[in-house]
Parts: sequence; structure tokens; C-alpha cells
Amino acid sequence: MTSPGTGDLPGRSRRPAVPRTGTEESAPPAGAENPARPGAPDAGPPARTAGGAAPDGRGAAGRAAVQRGTAPGSEKNRTKTPQHDNSAWGVFRAVVVAVGLLIAAMGIYYLIAGTGGVAGGDGGEVNPSLESQFRFFSMMMVGVGAAFVAIAVKFQWANMLWLVCLMVFLGGLGRVLSWAFSGTPHFTMIVLMILELAFPPALLVWHRFIAKTVALRAEYAQGRLDGGSGGGARS
Repeated sequence: MTSPGTGDLPGRSRRPAVPRTGTEESAPPAGAENPARPGAPDAGPPARTAGGAAPDGRGAAGRAAVQRGTAPGSEKNRTKTPQHDNSAWGVFRAVVVAVGLLIAAMGIYYLIAGTGGVAGGDGGEVNPSLESQFRFFSMMMVGVGAAFVAIAVKFQWANMLWLVCLMVFLGGLGRVLSWAFSGTPHFTMIVLMILELAFPPALLVWHRFIAKTVALRAEYAQGRLDGGSGGGARS
């Protein structure tokens, strides 16, 4: 007489066999390596986080620094010099515009009035050749004034400011030569001579001072930014 199997034992019901479908995954063999473990071959690219960025080993502070753009090497970490928004540059540009408008207005006045509009003139007989030469230089004054205004408006041309200032300075030297060769002019001409000799160098020195100050402030801010982001990365 044969002994009953385990499924035939009293009190136990035999479980019906469920056919295995293709959707169920079989367990890997005992000796197979798990590809999800670090160091396993063909592990594939690292899993991405919910934000879409691959984990890079940074802490929460490091990831926040990258998002803010303050981490070293990030594109937003490059400090831009706010030259056009700086109040010092605004005052400088306003002064340049005022000087340009003043020079252009004087040129237009002399262009219309001719030699008769010069202070201290005798108002005698008009010399056509002298009037032609005088009005030519009056129109040159209008061009110099327009150059000042253009440089102040289109501030990318500020490097050409020295050339326009040099033209005005040379005009002042011409007045000095006229004083030496032809005698003392009217006092208004002396005042213009002093302004033409003193203002252009002062304007260039002022421009250089503001540019140097803005550059030093930007460098200092960049150093503090780099130091702060470095300290956050170390912590």
C-alpha cells in the first residue's frame, strides 16, 4: 500500500496550479549579479531625480547655489558692470551732453552771425574771405558738439572721447597763439580759451576715475561672491 503524498494529507487542500504569464518577472538566478548595484557592468546612465537633473554628489546647499548661479564656474556668476545704471556714469553723461549742446549752439550762432557776432568786433566792412573761413570753423564747432552728444548717448563710443577732447584742447592752443601774435583779445575769448584748455583734460581724468572705481567695485563684489559660494560648498 502506497503512502499518500503531501497534497493528499488529511486537512490540506491542494492549491490549483496557476499558469505563469509573460507579464510576471522571474527572479534572477542565484549567481547572477544585480545590475542595479553600484559597480555592476552595464548599469546604464544614473537615475535622474524628479527635477530632471542627475545626482552629482552635491548637497542641498550646493544645488541651491547652482540654481542661484552663485556657484563657482556658473554662467550667472559673472558679474556685469552696471555702467549705464550707475549714478556716477549718469552724471558724467549728462555733463558731456551739456558740453556738446553748448559747443553746438555757439557754432550755430557764429554760423548765422558771422564775424559780426564776435565780441569786441569793430563791425566794419565785411570781408567775404574772412567770413567764409570763419563760418567754416563755426560749422566745425557744430560737428564737435554733435560728437560730444553722440558719445554720451551711444556710450559704447566712450573710447573716442579723448579724440574729441583733443580737438577742443587744440582749439584752445590756437587762441593762445592768436593772443601771442595778434594781441590781447576780448575777455570773453580769454574765458573760452581757459575753458578749452582746462575742461578737456579734466573730463578725461573724470572718465578714467569713474571707470577705475566701477572696475574695483565689481572686482570686490566678485571676490566676495566667490568667497561666499566657496564657504557654502565647504560647509
